[in-house]
Amino acid sequence: MKKTILLATLICGTLDIAYAIIMAVLHDGNALGVLLSVASGPFGSMAKTWGWTGGMLGLATHFSIMLVMVTAFVLLIKYIPNLARINSIVLGIIYGCLLYTFMYWIVLILRWPEIFPQTQPMQIIRALAPHIFMVGIPLSLIVNFLIINKKSSAQIR
Repeated sequence: MKKTILLATLICGTLDIAYAIIMAVLHDGNALGVLLSVASGPFGSMAKTWGWTGGMLGLATHFSIMLVMVTAFVLLIKYIPNLARINSIVLGIIYGCLLYTFMYWIVLILRWPEIFPQTQPMQIIRALAPHIFMVGIPLSLIVNFLIINKKSSAQIR
């Protein structure tokens, strides 16, 4: 289970941060700005002045958050085995929506109440899409392949 959690964290974390960086670049931003913005969550706005040190802290923060998201999903599958009966794509979409809701309607509002919630349709789509397509679905497929199918194969033998 630990290997699955680490692999899923690496894959989903990379997909998610790559999406954020690509979107930033397409809107005249850059990778460092994305990472500094992530670092400013736990370390405050001063983190945005720390250059690549702050950027690396942002990357570590990002993957730490992803580790929690992935671990929560794996534990849900472990302790609520009926979830494994749901189609992986559907389960990934549901989990991605739950992650978005928690992050954008609780965490970010508590951290930056002056700019959240963001309620414009395009803002919602840009925030919801990576939670579904970069995290929820890949995570569900990885867990299905590495944990659920493995259990099913073992039961057949």
